[in-house]
Amino acid sequence: MRRLFPYAVGMCCAVALLIGCDAVRLSGGDFPEELTVEVAVFEGGYGVHWHLGIARRYEEEMAAQGRALRVDLWGDPRLSEKIKPRILRGDPPDVVLMHELPIWLLIAAGKILPFDDVLDQPALDAASPWRDLFMPGMLSMYQADGKTFAIPSAIQAWACWYDARLFRRHGWTPPATWTEFVALCDRIQAAGIAPLAFQGKYPGYAWFTFISLVQRCGGLAAINRINFMEEGAFSHPDVVWAASLLQDMSRTHFQRGAMAMTHTESQLQFVNNQAALIFCGLWLHNEMKASTPPGFEMRCFTVPAVEGGKGNPRLVNGAGSEFLFVPADARRPEEGFAFARYMVSLRNASGMGAAIGVLSPLHGGTPREAVDPPLQSAMDMIDQAEAFFYERTSELLLEWMNQVMQPNLAALLRGELTPDAYCAALDRGMAEAKKNPDLIIRNYMPFNPIQFGEKP
Repeated sequence: MRRLFPYAVGMCCAVALLIGCDAVRLSGGDFPEELTVEVAVFEGGYGVHWHLGIARRYEEEMAAQGRALRVDLWGDPRLSEKIKPRILRGDPPDVVLMHELPIWLLIAAGKILPFDDVLDQPALDAASPWRDLFMPGMLSMYQADGKTFAIPSAIQAWACWYDARLFRRHGWTPPATWTEFVALCDRIQAAGIAPLAFQGKYPGYAWFTFISLVQRCGGLAAINRINFMEEGAFSHPDVVWAASLLQDMSRTHFQRGAMAMTHTESQLQFVNNQAALIFCGLWLHNEMKASTPPGFEMRCFTVPAVEGGKGNPRLVNGAGSEFLFVPADARRPEEGFAFARYMVSLRNASGMGAAIGVLSPLHGGTPREAVDPPLQSAMDMIDQAEAFFYERTSELLLEWMNQVMQPNLAALLRGELTPDAYCAALDRGMAEAKKNPDLIIRNYMPFNPIQFGEKP
């Protein structure tokens, strides 16, 4: 892995990246530095309009308390390009909501502050500490050495989406097993509809389906081996089995031309019934809301069980998401923590669900009536689950993810690599990545297979 933001490259590109910023900002005009809190938000499928409204409401509440505080909240789809040089210069925003940063390297370098002091304070909406409001596992993604370096503002989970109206018309039902899933795809194809849309220009979308199948085939023991980055973790027969199922699905049931489609192109195919199914995260409904035709009944089901597999099918591939970080070099870190605590609170959770279609990581944070039927379907899936699981290698090994995992995954999906060769390539790349002296591998608390009825 390259050293974090090489000084020469970063300084040369910093001005170019920051000039002409097309970000959306909440408050016009210039404010005195001591009165301004800067919040930078990745502008992806959820947009930034809800965040802008929260910033304005926070300003109003602070004003009611006699504090003339301003929140300079802005968003950009290319946020990482703008944030990296600012971290290098020691001039980051006070709060950052984004991905695609080497977070663990920043944590190891002391560039990210822990949330624990504010997590131990009473929540805005309860007498109990703020941390007690989070659902189990929601804070674990960025915990190390007894400290919590980021908090999630949403839940993310991986699912297969379908149109319930289309299913009723053809007499189809969501499958419970992988054999049923394959049979369903065959029936869809026989009806003259492509079974699966896929975001082929971004093959990483298939990674989450792959990891889900790894758990279904090999159980949490397989997930633990990968998360521990054990030698040969991907070449284990259970993981090769999962890769075989994924490749069979792509070669047999992907929509024609899927590997050349962007995420929005493939998702448009789905909502226009040109393809009957698509694997995606919970952001799909909000991202496609403006393009979904009337009468389309978007619903989801979990990745089906694999017959003969070791995994508990009542587990969901998911975790906290939309994480908030407070950089150590922030000008107003305490105000940054305070805004994060306000944003991720029970009083704002239901409005977040209603506005941008996310599920809150807080206990009872998202009332069912606060979200549309597609997200209600996701709530049902999560309520029926026994627990979440997740894979962490792609968070820790960013170059491995971009240079090894994604291109080899695309080759697997196109049929250019066998499952054995694909898994061997992942292992070779991981072994090489682990040689880097700059690599930071934090302690990992393994999932307990026995707790969920699996063999270790």
